[in-house]
Amino acid sequence: MQTQDTEHQDRYSELQGPPMQIGEESNSLIRSKKTLNSLMVSKSHQELHKELRMTHKRRVSQEGKSELLRALEKRKWEQRMKADRDREVAEKNRSPLYQELLKRHQRLEKLERDKGQQREGPEFLRVKERLRRTAVMDAGEKQE
Repeated sequence: MQTQDTEHQDRYSELQGPPMQIGEESNSLIRSKKTLNSLMVSKSHQELHKELRMTHKRRVSQEGKSELLRALEKRKWEQRMKADRDREVAEKNRSPLYQELLKRHQRLEKLERDKGQQREGPEFLRVKERLRRTAVMDAGEKQE
């Protein structure tokens, strides 16, 4: 444990430089400070650098896709979002009367479709049904 402490002290003393003599004036030494690069410190440069890093991250995550494909995907996404917003606005703006009329219209259309399907059954079934009716009528007339 003490060997590590002595090593650290040795390294620390090397970094400090040669010890100063007591007779030397400590004020006569001028220590230089690192000058700041005004370009690097400026806010616009920092924002630009941040944007470049973000762009690079995005490109790395989207490798394999061309710029055109990304633009098309973005356009499709925006169109879907706009359509969803428009649909929501349209639903909110509907009056209660309009909603009731719409429900009634849908119900009537469904009834018409159901009737149409019943009428449009296979022809042989309709002919068979007619034959049954006529057979029943004929049998009823003969019994009298």
